[in-house]
Amino acid sequence: MQMLIRSFFAFWLMLAAGFAQAGWDEAAVIVDDTTRNVLAVLDDESMKEEARFGDLLNEVDRVLTPVVDFDYIAKRVMGKYYRRANTQQREQFSGVFKTTLLKTYARALVGFQIESYRLAKPAKESPDANKQAISVVVKSANGTEFTLVYFMLKRDDRWTLVNASLDGINLRLTFKNQFANMAQEQRGKVGAVITSWRKQVEITAGQDS
Repeated sequence: MQMLIRSFFAFWLMLAAGFAQAGWDEAAVIVDDTTRNVLAVLDDESMKEEARFGDLLNEVDRVLTPVVDFDYIAKRVMGKYYRRANTQQREQFSGVFKTTLLKTYARALVGFQIESYRLAKPAKESPDANKQAISVVVKSANGTEFTLVYFMLKRDDRWTLVNASLDGINLRLTFKNQFANMAQEQRGKVGAVITSWRKQVEITAGQDS
């Protein structure tokens, strides 16, 4: 009887491990395809020119929007202030935050001058098959390597990116801290924070034009 019970648990552990591996493989395909599509945009060397930053931004938007859950990320960046915001404010911040992420990513692409990349298998499997961290080791033109980690979430049978880190720097947490600091300066007024954030994006847009 005990042998039967052990065999039963062993079976379910192997099955769970199989699901976890399948989850990583599924998410990795999305990350790989998206990375290749982004780098394909940069095959046009003129896209790296300052004068064409707007065009690059549009192409990055086209590639990332189907994959990145901007609303999900924006909600968590707002943190506790999300509950204080009304529907209009939540939508406003999601929109301005999307622009922030796209501009940040596009600038990074040009700055790093990516030469090649490879996906790295995780040291251990995720305990939740629907949550996967996909590590991408990127090599720049000068030979420097850095690691990007894309945090993927599967909901409604669809994988989306909900966070990322660069060499250990958590992007979502960094922006969340920034929002919290601005909220403290604005005495918790969410609308004022969004207005200030938008102005900063507009200033940067002016510098990019």
